[in-house]
Amino acid sequence: MSLIFAFDAGGDDGTDYMTVAGFASSAKDWDEFSQKWKSRLQKDGIEFFRAADAASFRGPFEHWRHLSDRERLRRALFADLMELIKSHAYQKFACTIVNTDFRSTNSETRRQFAESAYSVAARTCEKYARHWVISEWRSCPETGLAFIFEAGDKGQLKLMDRLRKEWGHIPPNFRPKKDFRRDDGSIGYGFVPLQAADWLAWELNRAARDFYPQKLESESQLRWPMREFLGRPNGKIGIYTPENLKDMDNMIALENKIAAWATSIGVGEKIKLA
Repeated sequence: MSLIFAFDAGGDDGTDYMTVAGFASSAKDWDEFSQKWKSRLQKDGIEFFRAADAASFRGPFEHWRHLSDRERLRRALFADLMELIKSHAYQKFACTIVNTDFRSTNSETRRQFAESAYSVAARTCEKYARHWVISEWRSCPETGLAFIFEAGDKGQLKLMDRLRKEWGHIPPNFRPKKDFRRDDGSIGYGFVPLQAADWLAWELNRAARDFYPQKLESESQLRWPMREFLGRPNGKIGIYTPENLKDMDNMIALENKIAAWATSIGVGEKIKLA
């Protein structure tokens, strides 16, 4: 059996908030999910799902833009897609960073955390995922693992380099979220679960923008998709606040001290903080 983790980003280094989020499922269940997801979109003449386009009736949702019942159509689609996620995804993971606060951290913090909010958020999700696998799948040591991020997201080269260097991390794969045509005319197939990850990342990013400056007072004021995402599947959702970012400096100092001590007694290759 193989577990596949699909992650996408909401926001980038130029925005105030960066969110990386995604879901875990088996290769078999993701295949079934992908077929049903694409079939449901095709029913409404939609090529692929992108949350920002769905919110503004742009891109693949443009043909709904001037319809009088566009809201009803979107609600019906959202309900069906949400059910597909809940019935196929085993776990969710997400991390949001307040980008303006991240940029204010010192240069050493930025350097050791890949100097990219995307990289920090993605690596945090990867850590959440590894801990879940260790706790829930310990009895299945033969289980294969794959981490898939959307190709083209800013910071992917930094993330790839960082994860490959660190002991205990699984190198990420980068794939498109939708099908595309190659230069030779052949079709390249996207990894459809990334579209679900895009939705989760977008909703979390919007919720963070509303909650952090206290525009909203309770979860009941969140958009319907976000309220649904707070339920099934279970998972870990984190945020780096200014206080968390201050703690990064202390964590780096502690890790460096332990690494130096380990090296001095000859066990540096065996010790690494998770």
